[in-house]
Amino acid sequence: MEKEIVNNKYYALFVTQHLYFIPQFYPIAKELQKRNENFLFLLMGKDLPFQNQIAEDFCLDNNFKFVIYDENAPAIKCKYMINGGNKFPVFPIDYQYSVSVVHGIGTKAGYYTDILNSHDIRFIEGQKRVDTILELFPDTKCNLFNVGFAKLDTAINLSGSEKEQMFKQFNLDTSKKTILYAPTFYPSSIENMPLNFPEEFKEYNIIIKPHFFSLQRKKYIHQYKKMQKWNKYNNVYFAQSKDFDLCPFLAVSDIMISDESSAIFEFAALNKPVILNKNVRYRLSYRIFKWKIKKRLDSEMNQYRKVGTAVDTFKALKYAVEEELKNPAKNEKYRKEICDQIVGQVDGKVSVRIADILEKFNSK
Repeated sequence: MEKEIVNNKYYALFVTQHLYFIPQFYPIAKELQKRNENFLFLLMGKDLPFQNQIAEDFCLDNNFKFVIYDENAPAIKCKYMINGGNKFPVFPIDYQYSVSVVHGIGTKAGYYTDILNSHDIRFIEGQKRVDTILELFPDTKCNLFNVGFAKLDTAINLSGSEKEQMFKQFNLDTSKKTILYAPTFYPSSIENMPLNFPEEFKEYNIIIKPHFFSLQRKKYIHQYKKMQKWNKYNNVYFAQSKDFDLCPFLAVSDIMISDESSAIFEFAALNKPVILNKNVRYRLSYRIFKWKIKKRLDSEMNQYRKVGTAVDTFKALKYAVEEELKNPAKNEKYRKEICDQIVGQVDGKVSVRIADILEKFNSK
């Protein structure tokens, strides 16, 4: 399929601000595709040129109609404008209903805003979040639906043969347990991990899935160079920008190591063990002015840290990985409690529920 020439009204329009919005939209788009609904991806082109090209190629590979944003083009007509951001689109779109499907789980207060409630429909992850929104905004006219986190459908529905193909593609050993190392860019644990990190975990496969900024910003080139050195080990797969969807990596991994990334909740939602690596490197200004650290980190995340085991040193990290894999049910109670609150139902059918709800609105 080639880039779409916009000349008709679409059932749904996915407003795609960034490449990393696509994994949340993908399972919904696949479900609409099964139902023969006419939808369009509006690619805003806000990333680096090569990342914008990745988004285009992804749409082509999946037979998704798409168009590149043009401020001079007429407004696109659609039944449902599906917005993945925390802000309402300010450019013209001729829609009947606006829909909010946020791109990440997270714990930030920005989730509870008037802007998101200005949509006609919000798809929410968990009843507790629905209750909190109604408590904060009792007069909201927004239709709230507790459906779960659509992005995780991809991880849950990945077939056994697809997982085997991934191991072959990554040249990893299917007989070994797999560690997913998914650090954020700042404050990050990358700087404090040793150069021989993969050697210290040679009995495991290691998938390194860094934050976008670690791959694209000159400020973090040192992180990229270090990860390239790790990639020379034969038990490592280093995910690049083309591997923008975390979900396949969640599906094939047995344990996750991260630091301040909200990805820990996505992994914990699959009821797998998580290690919170608190051995991070702060800039000098942050070490001098401690208040900056508190301001930088999401304080709301503290109440949810029980999903995983926290460590402060690399030695402790090695021990924790071994212990968690021996006893993966150790933090299961907390994982389930917390994920019920901020992820909601995890059954691989979130996109089906969303499509069903849209069909009911469509019949009005």
